[in-house]
Amino acid sequence: MLGQYISPGGIMLQEVCRDWEECIDRGARPLLEHGIVLPSYPAAVKRNHREMGAYMVIAPGIMLSHARPEDGAEAVGLTILTLREPVAFGSAHNDPVRLVITLATPDAKSHVAMLEDLSGFLMTEGMAQRLMEAQTEEGAQALFEEYQEGVS
Repeated sequence: MLGQYISPGGIMLQEVCRDWEECIDRGARPLLEHGIVLPSYPAAVKRNHREMGAYMVIAPGIMLSHARPEDGAEAVGLTILTLREPVAFGSAHNDPVRLVITLATPDAKSHVAMLEDLSGFLMTEGMAQRLMEAQTEEGAQALFEEYQEGVS
């Protein structure tokens, strides 16, 4: 289930960030606090965004924040950050962002099941929007459970 991949403290709802860099830092914070990533990891995400543009803004309002395993990912981890006020990341088609999902994986294989669950959740009609509107961690977890029940 998707919820099992979320790092402790990794559901942050209706947060306020002043810019895209703060979104990346806020999304990575629980991963840093639990040793899932090193400080070099969010720095690499920001560097990639500056150098390659907003390719991580994968759908309208959704950013998948990630870097390569060798950029400081020590374990598999996932955080969910929703924004009270949307933030521009520079994507012509998918800005502004209201949902930042931060993903870490130490290798090319250990995150595959997590990505399958995440993509299934995001592609289920209405789930991403409902997650963006969630007000409590319990409400977000209930959405993950509802999705899981629908695919079981």
